[in-house]
Amino acid sequence: MKREELYREIGLIDENLIEAAEHSGTEKRKKSISKKWVVLVACLILYSSTASALLATEYYKNQNSEPYIRYLRAEDMELVPVTQYDAEKFLHALKSDNEEHVYIAINRLVECFNNQKLREKALKELQPFLENDNQKIADSAAFAIDILSKSYRSPYIFKLADGSILFTLFNNYSDYGSQNVLWRIKDNVLKEYSSFSPPSMYITDIIPSPNKKLVAIVTCSNKSEFVQIINIEEGMTSPELVESARVKYGAQKELDTWIRTDYENYSYADKIVWKDNDTLEFEGSLAYQDTAIIENVTVAYQFSKKVIEVKGLSESR
Repeated sequence: MKREELYREIGLIDENLIEAAEHSGTEKRKKSISKKWVVLVACLILYSSTASALLATEYYKNQNSEPYIRYLRAEDMELVPVTQYDAEKFLHALKSDNEEHVYIAINRLVECFNNQKLREKALKELQPFLENDNQKIADSAAFAIDILSKSYRSPYIFKLADGSILFTLFNNYSDYGSQNVLWRIKDNVLKEYSSFSPPSMYITDIIPSPNKKLVAIVTCSNKSEFVQIINIEEGMTSPELVESARVKYGAQKELDTWIRTDYENYSYADKIVWKDNDTLEFEGSLAYQDTAIIENVTVAYQFSKKVIEVKGLSESR
């Protein structure tokens, strides 16, 4: 950024003085400028430049005092360079002054679960972070230790009927939710089970059925919400239910149902519950003609029969 742009950005010097500073010595003046005035302008510029630099430094320092991550990209999680998973890189990153790097490293260290030596080393290195002043870092350390120590007591861990364990990393790291990757521990082995592509950028909820054989996964972007049911053991998934309900209800009511190229639906699900071990119900807010028309409905999906039922909210009461 040019110096005069920085002056304007920080707002410490008025436009006339900036113009005077820019053109001093380059234009012929009809009137002579006294040496005292030149010295005064120079002093003002020097003072403003110093003050601006100090304010800018303080601004960026304050910006970095609390890590805030809007969305985790694959390259963000590698802490560069991008290589095959390297636990030592993340162990080293725990010593970083960058809290965002520390936070990412803590979560990524869960991935060394299958290596006993690295797992024990990570457990030892993570202990001090339980008392970290940054609550997000302290919470992530507690979760990582819970997984690596095989305690499995965290409310973010879901135990299923087949004996496996399901969870996400980076729990609630964003205002929108958690990382959009499902991890599974089965027979004491950790594997990435599945991930979701945009616009399902965040996982907001994991809701097992009463018998814990099925799991409803709620994902979202900053514009839309999505619901899908997964049989983890058999690897079977339902269609995405919010958009399915929007298309079906639109057909029932003869509403135009455009499908956007970015697959955003501007629709939402609420009060998601299992009616029984096979049927998921929720209330939906479905958008048509962008958001010109909003229809409030109830949705029921029977997983075994692949049947979806959508009714207007007033009809179902």
